[in-house]
Amino acid sequence: MKSVPQKSATAGKRRLPRPFFGVDVNFCRNAQCAHFGVRPDPRDGRGLKLGSANANFPRGKVGGTGDDKYFECGSCGKESGVKNNRAIAEEYTRLRRLQRFHGKACSTEGCPSHGKTLETWPELYWKSGRTQAGHQRYACKRCRSTFTIGHPARNHRRQSKNGQILKLLVHGTSLSKITEIADVAPRDVYRKIDFIYDRVREFTDRREGDLRDVDWETYGRRFATDSQKLTLNWPNRKKRASVSVHHLCTAHANSGFIVLGHLQFDPAGDMARIEIDMAANGDLAKDRCWRRHGRLWTASEFKKYLDDITNEVEIDPEILADVDLGLQLPHEGGLVRQDIQQFAHALMLRRMVSRSDSRFFFVQDGDAGLSKAFLAAFAPEVAAGRVDVATVSFGKYEFNDAREVLYAKGRKDLRNDLNLTAQQLDSLPEFVLNEEIDREIVKRLAGRALGTPFEWPYHTKSEPSRVIDLKTDRPELSTERCARLMRLATLRSVDSYFHKIRSNVRPASRPVATPSANGRTWDRHFLYKPEMLIKIIEIYRFHHNWMGSRDTKQTPAMKLGLAKGKIYERDLFGE
Repeated sequence: MKSVPQKSATAGKRRLPRPFFGVDVNFCRNAQCAHFGVRPDPRDGRGLKLGSANANFPRGKVGGTGDDKYFECGSCGKESGVKNNRAIAEEYTRLRRLQRFHGKACSTEGCPSHGKTLETWPELYWKSGRTQAGHQRYACKRCRSTFTIGHPARNHRRQSKNGQILKLLVHGTSLSKITEIADVAPRDVYRKIDFIYDRVREFTDRREGDLRDVDWETYGRRFATDSQKLTLNWPNRKKRASVSVHHLCTAHANSGFIVLGHLQFDPAGDMARIEIDMAANGDLAKDRCWRRHGRLWTASEFKKYLDDITNEVEIDPEILADVDLGLQLPHEGGLVRQDIQQFAHALMLRRMVSRSDSRFFFVQDGDAGLSKAFLAAFAPEVAAGRVDVATVSFGKYEFNDAREVLYAKGRKDLRNDLNLTAQQLDSLPEFVLNEEIDREIVKRLAGRALGTPFEWPYHTKSEPSRVIDLKTDRPELSTERCARLMRLATLRSVDSYFHKIRSNVRPASRPVATPSANGRTWDRHFLYKPEMLIKIIEIYRFHHNWMGSRDTKQTPAMKLGLAKGKIYERDLFGE
């Protein structure tokens, strides 16, 4: 017999958001706490003399307002930001859909079969003859609309341009230069990019899948996650501004395979419509963690951001002619909140390695929000000791000369500690050198307090003055294991990829400020459409993982066991 809910003074009154489709990240995210990963009592008992639902679990408290709402653990006293579970689940769902390629389907709006692909719902379609070229045609059983399955470039008059534009796109050529070199109209360049993007998505959906069958024990269980800022032009008739969006990536450390790459933008989002809906249902008056729409920025928030960065900035009449107002960014799409994107990204990664019982090691940039997202997403595995999380910070903005000096000092300190000459140090096999370094680090870890950041004693050129914060440090972790984790905590794999993107994708290059621009940055080669940047970045990720350059002997996909050889244009386009 079903129980009938009764009204009471405490019914429905909560201090923490409800779980949404199994997503609930609002708990103590301090891995050293005895109550890490345990959901606290969600009831708001202020003034009602409520005890804890579990007498052995300290209630803690919820404080702050707006975007700064936090849960303070009653056991360790550490604060964890309260997040919008619904927004995280919605962003995770969007990223999952983005990962899949939706094949041919009925394109008639309003038809019950609209958007349902032939591969997933074959019973909704029947064969309807062939084209003159022999390609199979299908018809929707409901509305009788037809589509053709055949060679992906069958309607292209100049198929040879596909491979040329792909190479130009991933080798630092701007879109305006591509139109000149390939001798195609600007409109056709955009169409070619759309076509290449579709082929890339279809290929990666088929070959990468979820990477759930990869033997991580063989190929490595370490991943590096970091974000970089990419720039977009966002002009109007009087002002122009360069808007930064975050590009969040996770790389497999041993192979350099870019497992995930997400841009902080949703082309289907509508910030203006969302704000209208929020005003109608009272969302604007709520703290962000309680909102129905907590995933995207609102139109007012974005307008204020634009006003702040373009304050008292006018377009110089002499350069006004260079601004193509016909290409200004359409008022479509929305910026995803950075913290929501980080949590969804971590959940995506957890899904991709969830079939393995291996012990994984995740290294992130020294961003507290990013490490909290990974600790929340992998909470069961962290509690079981199967996942370690560390953050790394180092001198990113050191000049090359300073890096050389620090590197020389690091090598000298290492030679002195190991009592070796420079020639002996250089001749040591890598695994022997690593063992020797681990022994030295074990000595330095003696007497170190649990959870304290560790300064790496031997500078490297890529990461000088490195400081490692092992977020999953715990008493049962052996000193030898801890020393090995400290040595392996590096962001080189993902930072190397970011450097390649800056060098090889023209719209992703760093903005340059000139004295005449009063500190502003603007580049005519930056894109006006964020959706186009998403496509180019995904195309480059595919090229990096599967194709490589002429000098590449083994692509990251080959190193990870996903391919036996390089992928060429003919494999992608079927030419």
